[in-house]
Amino acid sequence: MSVRILILIGTGEGLQIADELTRKTNYEVFIFLDKRSRIKTSFNIAGEISSLKKEDFLPSFLRRNRIESIIDASHPFDKYTTEICVKIAELENIKFRKFIRPSWKPKPNDNWITLPTLNKAEKIIPNGSNVFIATGRSGLEKFSKLTSCKFYIRRLGDRIEQCSLKNGEFIYGDPPFSIEHEISLFECLNIDVLIIKNVGGNGSFAKVEAARAMNILVLMIDRPQRSNALVISSVFEILKWVDTNQ
Repeated sequence: MSVRILILIGTGEGLQIADELTRKTNYEVFIFLDKRSRIKTSFNIAGEISSLKKEDFLPSFLRRNRIESIIDASHPFDKYTTEICVKIAELENIKFRKFIRPSWKPKPNDNWITLPTLNKAEKIIPNGSNVFIATGRSGLEKFSKLTSCKFYIRRLGDRIEQCSLKNGEFIYGDPPFSIEHEISLFECLNIDVLIIKNVGGNGSFAKVEAARAMNILVLMIDRPQRSNALVISSVFEILKWVDTNQ
């Protein structure tokens, strides 16, 4: 009988884990996808990660589908999903591991300031700076008092929207972005400060490399603390855990 595994996918590595496990005949894989991640897949999707906000949704799904293991490969900053999974897995006596890729580390000459949250960034940005924000549109109101600065906010896709900051402008595009592209963009916009979350991996790292090459100040937002999650940080090790713990 196949072992039933639920994988929550908010990263490319989550998709890789699902692909590897679905190739094996002894596993039946169920997938919850984070639609905010814009990950494209041909897998059948059993649900959306956002559904976990509904009371009793996850326990009911686990019981109904006789899930035996959960792999949480949600976004590194999705603390809520991980906390829900840890709690429910313990209550339902289901095996659980959190996959999270290694965070970025600064090199000796990098001009980084690591911050616990986006809230701290406002007091550090120098007056008159041109700031590139790669953390999304959430929280832009925190910069509303910095009227001498100009803010450029990366938005994926080409849907034109009004920026909530009077001195802000959305910069549209679709990944992947090369380091050459990001350097050219930063030069064109005369960027002084980059604000970015420490998501790790390769997807957003070109911006960090561009800032490194141009000696731009990087305000690196640190990951939220996860107190109870048992973590594995490589695809190989998570697959090994699955094979040896069923």
